[in-house]
Amino acid sequence: MSLWKYSFELSTKELEVTKKKKQALDNLYASDKISQSTYEYLDKELTKAISELEGHLETLKNRMTSRTQELERQVSTLELFLASLEIHHAAGDLDDETYEKQNNAILLGLEATRQELTEIEMSSKIISQPKPKVEDVEPEEPLVEKEEKPEIEEDPEIDESVSDQQTLTLS
Repeated sequence: MSLWKYSFELSTKELEVTKKKKQALDNLYASDKISQSTYEYLDKELTKAISELEGHLETLKNRMTSRTQELERQVSTLELFLASLEIHHAAGDLDDETYEKQNNAILLGLEATRQELTEIEMSSKIISQPKPKVEDVEPEEPLVEKEEKPEIEEDPEIDESVSDQQTLTLS
């Protein structure tokens, strides 16, 4: 995994968790479960952490932009190598075996470069999405276990007309 990708995933997860903590703190204070001084202290710490994480993501976004430019130059260079290889092969300067090996190597490089470009573009879109203010984040509902009804498995060998008759009888 690329260093930028690891840093991106770690930072976005940490930011999400920190925002949830901030929302939980707000809920505790709103329901009078903690004092104002405790709230203010923890709010200050969480707000600072959120700000630092958002700053880190912005720095990471700038690095990703630089990496994108580097990868685009790499694609152009590899495409030039590929075109040159094709020209030399067509002119008879290269035997088929050498051509195949070099062609495969360049194509693998192009594929890997384009894949990383795609990953950066997807990650950049996530970073660039408008971020809700901490106050706008809705608290998560507690999980409530629902009683599951057993599913009736249908036997594929049962004729549909029999199944239709059973449905009519049950109605």
